[in-house]
Amino acid sequence: MLILPAIAANDDIIVESGYKVPARGERHDPVPVSWWQFQFLIIIGQISIMPVETLAAAKSLTYLGYKAITDNNILSNSTRLKILDYIKRNPGASFNVISKETGVNRGTLSYHLKILKMHKNIRPYKNRSYIKYFENPIKFSDDEKKVLQYLKQDASRRIIEVLIERPGASRKDLSNAIGISGPAVTQCIEYLQADGIVEIEKGGQFNKYYVSARAMQIMQNVLPK
Repeated sequence: MLILPAIAANDDIIVESGYKVPARGERHDPVPVSWWQFQFLIIIGQISIMPVETLAAAKSLTYLGYKAITDNNILSNSTRLKILDYIKRNPGASFNVISKETGVNRGTLSYHLKILKMHKNIRPYKNRSYIKYFENPIKFSDDEKKVLQYLKQDASRRIIEVLIERPGASRKDLSNAIGISGPAVTQCIEYLQADGIVEIEKGGQFNKYYVSARAMQIMQNVLPK
């Protein structure tokens, strides 16, 4: 409708009666109307008959789940609230763990995590190829986040647990205790050592492994008593 006036700008507009029989009553002489006034009246006339239908259609979108997400209503969604509560109770949880523990499928989880991140409710923490999720504002230092993320990984957590119980265990000891291969233990140990969580004492026939004093202190501070 907005384009039509421009098209008709240079054309003469002729208005004729739509009735076969002239309307009865007092007769008036035609009053000239400029092209832009005529087109404007047509647009106003069309809009005037649309509000009920238009508003009804717009209102129906809310029943279909289309609703503006704001900082005030972001947690009105029960699934999103469940995801955020889980992250609060399990800082450093990975995508797969969150999906498994909350029962939210991967596609739905990915959507809600993006919304929570966009509104600054959570903050992803990436270390190497791993992405872990924390409540925002993050309540942990970088060292604490590193320890927490390893405690959320099954193999790394079990290595740490064994070393706490048996300081100085060898790679073979860890492999037997955990039930994973020696090379898999070595890979985990390399990551743990690089992040200062495990220390290695070299000497003799076998290397001995220990949880660092710093990591022990962090676990005492951040883990539930």
